[in-house]
Amino acid sequence: MRASAFLTGVFGFGAILLLAADMRAQGPGGAPAPGGNPPPAASGRPTIAVFNMAAVMRDYGKAQYQVYLLNKERGDLSADLVKWRGEYVKLQQEIQVQQVPAIKEKMSKELFELAHKIEAKDRDVTKALNDKATGIISQLYDEIKLVVDKTAEMNGYHIVFAYPDAVDPKEMNNPMIKELKLKPPAAQPFYVAKQVDVTGVVVQTLNAWYPPKDVNGNPVDVSKLPRDNAPAVPATNPTPAPAAGGLPKQP
Repeated sequence: MRASAFLTGVFGFGAILLLAADMRAQGPGGAPAPGGNPPPAASGRPTIAVFNMAAVMRDYGKAQYQVYLLNKERGDLSADLVKWRGEYVKLQQEIQVQQVPAIKEKMSKELFELAHKIEAKDRDVTKALNDKATGIISQLYDEIKLVVDKTAEMNGYHIVFAYPDAVDPKEMNNPMIKELKLKPPAAQPFYVAKQVDVTGVVVQTLNAWYPPKDVNGNPVDVSKLPRDNAPAVPATNPTPAPAAGGLPKQP
């Protein structure tokens, strides 16, 4: 269940974060009009940029929808498990008060068989969800990587770091986030100037290039998804949509 746990963990963390910077404060991240060539880097312009991966994963509509579908499938596949576990608990309680040895032995055998049945079903559900989550993670990575690559090319960045962080003052005091930043798996910026943070551009481009769609190809409004199944759409300091021509051209 490693892939599924990783995916839901990332989204769970991202759901408590606010967007790293307002697009109006992001000097970099702009792109030429469709069909145009990437502009040369301006004199003195930084060649390093960063983006908040947690914010991207939270605000990317297609990613939210995929998590919603994964949790829905988990509920559907686990329906029998919920029923059987209830039966298991009830049978355990009945065994404790049963006084007839023969009946008690029979009930114990039923309990043993039910335990194996639950274990097998749980294993099958875990494998199915893990396989699905692995595919989702791979697809999201490819889409984010493409958008970041194009954004870097069009703005003359030599390096773009991804980092998980909070920007809300309250979340900045969260000990869990502080611990995360002290034990990062990769490069972790302790200070990020707004003019080098391209989080908003990455989010806006991902939502423009890869909008969430249902199985029939219809657009999905992720703001209407149940909040307990998908990361909440930020309600404060939303990133405004960039002006026409402000996103990288989709290849």
